[in-house]
Amino acid sequence: MKKLLLLLICCCASTVGFGEKLPDNIYFRAMKDEMKRTLHQLKRPGVPRPFYVAYKLENIRPLPKVEASLGALYPSSMRDERLNVYTILDIGTAKEDSMGYAHEAYWDYAYAPAWIMSVSKSYDGLRQALWETTDEAYLFAAEVYQQKQAYKRQKNLPQNKPDFVPHTQTHFVEDTPEFRLPPTEQLQTWAQTLSTPPNTATYLEQFTVFFDPIQKEVYYLNSLGGFYHWSFAAVRVVWTARLRNKDGYKKELSKTLWLADMDSATETQLREQTDEFLQQVADVYHAKKATTYIGPVLLTAHAAGQFIKQAFVLNMQNITPLLSAKNETDNTAGKLRDKLELRVLSNVVNVYDRPTQRTFNGIPLSGFMPVDDEGVSAEELSLVTGGKLRALPRSSRPAEKGLKSNGHARLAPTSLPRENLTNVFVEAQQPVSAEELEQQLLEKCKALELEYCYILPSFPTNGAAIPAAQRVYTKDGHKETVYGLKLADLTPRALRDIMAAGNDPEILQTVLPSSVKQTVPTQSIITPSLLLEELELVPDDAKPDKPPFVSKPN
Repeated sequence: MKKLLLLLICCCASTVGFGEKLPDNIYFRAMKDEMKRTLHQLKRPGVPRPFYVAYKLENIRPLPKVEASLGALYPSSMRDERLNVYTILDIGTAKEDSMGYAHEAYWDYAYAPAWIMSVSKSYDGLRQALWETTDEAYLFAAEVYQQKQAYKRQKNLPQNKPDFVPHTQTHFVEDTPEFRLPPTEQLQTWAQTLSTPPNTATYLEQFTVFFDPIQKEVYYLNSLGGFYHWSFAAVRVVWTARLRNKDGYKKELSKTLWLADMDSATETQLREQTDEFLQQVADVYHAKKATTYIGPVLLTAHAAGQFIKQAFVLNMQNITPLLSAKNETDNTAGKLRDKLELRVLSNVVNVYDRPTQRTFNGIPLSGFMPVDDEGVSAEELSLVTGGKLRALPRSSRPAEKGLKSNGHARLAPTSLPRENLTNVFVEAQQPVSAEELEQQLLEKCKALELEYCYILPSFPTNGAAIPAAQRVYTKDGHKETVYGLKLADLTPRALRDIMAAGNDPEILQTVLPSSVKQTVPTQSIITPSLLLEELELVPDDAKPDKPPFVSKPN
C-alpha cells in the first residue's frame, strides 16, 4: 500500500527555496543543487539569464522479461535499467521569454527538451547529466529567444500579453511500493505452455508470448517550488502471431493484456486469452480480401480506444499553437481547440479527463498525473457533455487573455510541456450489451439496404490496413473474416456519428516511449465498444508477398 508522504500547496517563488519539504534522496539533491547553480551562475554575454528551470527524471527499473516462441524460451533478459534526464530552461522574463516558439533550424526537435538517456544512477552521475543538458538547453534557448523576438517585431504582435503566467505550485510525493513478481521459473513455464500452438495451426510462422513487468519512477523539480515523485508498476502480457494467409499476404497480429501484478491472473485465464487470440489468427488465415464499404461500423472496445485517440485525443492537444517563422500554421495544434461550446461529439457519450484517478478495474493507469510538468495541480475536466465541448487542457502559456492553467502541461520525449490529456474516460449515457449493439448494427444496415456491415477488432492507424475485420451479413447475421481494409479518411466529424455505446470499457494505454521522437506523453484511454453510423473503408492496394523458396519446416 502506497504511503502518501506529502501533498501540499506552496506559493510561487522566483528562486529555489524548498527548505525541509523536499525529499532527501540523490535525485532531488542533485536537481536542487544543479538548479541553484544554474540560476545563480549561468550567464552568457548578450544572452538573458535563465528565469525558470525544471528537471524531470524517469527511472525505469530492471525487471526480468520472459518470452517464448512456439514453445521454446528465448534467453533470459532484463529490461535495461534507464535513468533518463530531461531539462526545461526558459530565459528572458515571463513577459518575453524563449518558449512557445519552434526553432527554425530543426525539424523533429524544433520544440524539444534537452535530454540524456541512460544516466549513471548516482549523485555525481546525475549532476553531470543535469549540467550537460542545462548547458545544451541554454544554448537552444538563446537561439530561439532571438528568433522569437524578431518574429514578434516583424508580425507586430501585442506586447501586453505575457508569454508565461506563473501559477500556484503543488508538490506530491509518495513512497515507491514493493512490486512483487512470481519466480522467473513460473513465468517461463507459463510462456512455454502458452506459446505452444495446436498442431492444426501449421500456417503460423511465429507465435510468441511475452511477459513484460514494468516499473518506473518519475521525479520532477522546478525553480518556482513545484515538485513531485510517484511511480507506475504493472505487467504487460503480449501475444504476437505472424503468418502468411491463404492468398499469400503476410499478416502480423498482436494482443495486449494489462495486469496489476502476476497475482491478478491464473494460468487458466491466460490460456483462455491465448485460445481466443489463436482463433482470431485462424480466422485471418482463412479470410477473404475486402472491398470498398461505406456504412455503419461497430468498433470493439479496443478499436474504439484507437478511434477516440485519433479522432478526439490527438485533436485536444497543444491548445496553444507554437509561433514559427518557418511554418505560419502549427500543424501539431489540436483541431478542436477553437470549438468550445460547439457540438463536437454525439450526445450518446460524455468524455472526462481524470488525472488523479490511479486505477481502473484494478489496473494502474499510466496517465496518472496529480501535478503537471509546470508544477500546477491537475484538475479533473468535463471535456464533453451533451455533445458539446466544455473544457480544454490548459497550461501556463495562455492561449487567450485571462485564461488560467488547469494543470495539463505535459512533457514528452521530444516536446517541451504543452497541453495534453491524461486519463481519458468515454462514458455511455445509456450503455447497452454487446448483443444489443450487434442488433442495432444489423437493423441500421437493413434500413440502408446493405448486404453486410462490419465489426472492427482494431482501428486503422497511419494509413495502414488492419489485419482483419468481421463482415456481418444482414440476411441471417452470419459472420466471416476479411482482410486488407484501411480508412479512407478520418476527421473529428466522425465523432458525431456515434450511435450507441456498450457496457464493456477497456484500457488503451502507453507507458514507455515507443521512440525517442515521441511527441505525445503517456496516456490512458478508457472506452467501451462504439457503434458508428458511417465510416468509409477501402481495400489496401498491397500485393501478395513472394512465397518462400522452400516450404516451412514441419
